[in-house]
Amino acid sequence: MNFDYLKKFAKKENLPGYRVAQMRQALFEKGISSWQDASVLPKELRDKLDAEQPILSFKQVDLLRSRGGEAFKALLELHDGTRIESVLLRPMRGHWSVCVSTQVGCKVHCAICATGKMKFKRNLSAEEIADQALFWHQFLHREALGERLSSIVFMGMGEPMHNYAAVVKAVNDLSDKDNLNIGQRHISISTSGHAGAILALAQDLPQVNLAVSLHSADEEERDRLVPMNIDYGLDELAKALTKYLKKTKRQVFLEYAVIPGVNNTPHHLRLLFKWLRGIEGNYLLHVNVIPYNNPAGKTPPDDEAAKAFAAALAGMGVPATVRKSLGGDIKGACGQLAAGN
Repeated sequence: MNFDYLKKFAKKENLPGYRVAQMRQALFEKGISSWQDASVLPKELRDKLDAEQPILSFKQVDLLRSRGGEAFKALLELHDGTRIESVLLRPMRGHWSVCVSTQVGCKVHCAICATGKMKFKRNLSAEEIADQALFWHQFLHREALGERLSSIVFMGMGEPMHNYAAVVKAVNDLSDKDNLNIGQRHISISTSGHAGAILALAQDLPQVNLAVSLHSADEEERDRLVPMNIDYGLDELAKALTKYLKKTKRQVFLEYAVIPGVNNTPHHLRLLFKWLRGIEGNYLLHVNVIPYNNPAGKTPPDDEAAKAFAAALAGMGVPATVRKSLGGDIKGACGQLAAGN
């Protein structure tokens, strides 16, 4: 629900200003799931809103809960019948993070990602992206979990930089005081290495957090793991990050999924160290080491291999943290979203 739609609706219906404020409060503060829940509004107005201004641009098909209650995954059907998945995570007590999708499928076809095995169908609109956060905002209120959304990560299905304009608009909408009012420093955008868009992001959204899916500093190997590397190789990516860091002075997170025996040998450590040192301002780089989640979900992630890799990086003076993996039991962890496919 784009609040601008409601403003236009209110103008068309000649509604007083206080009605607009009531609608905004019902949506973004009280987290109503239906206009009928906005009891402060007249019944006639609620019926008209239901008919002309539906709150969400999709419908829920399924919702899964992880065993520990730290992750929820929703299967959502869009107006044209295509489907996406979105995830709600609680990495720590009192903190809820939404992982939003930006495309139905993905053109990058990363070898370690279930979405990459899907056929690309289309980009999402800014409204469809932002509505995923509103959906989980409603869920938190409906389930009376007593906490609000703390952050939003653009790390779901799709390559955000291939849907750049809609992503920028969604971020601006979500951070708007008339919307969910999520500070842009609490919003993270991930890319598989689109160097051109990284430079644009520094100009358009300098306050958001940037994450880059690296996974290897071996050129040929990264071509296979992250085919974006074919278009934007490691040298070009390093140059883009140098310019990004110089302009924003913001920390950048490098995502590195450790696949035992594939990208975690001493050779890989040396290549990664050398590549990092070639980036000006590398003191602002932080490596998020991720236990590899098999897209098929058939084998558990190797936490020990990830810990060892992070420890080796730390020993070389490279800031590194093992990222907590949530939602693996519902195929909601990093690299596992595939819209039920």
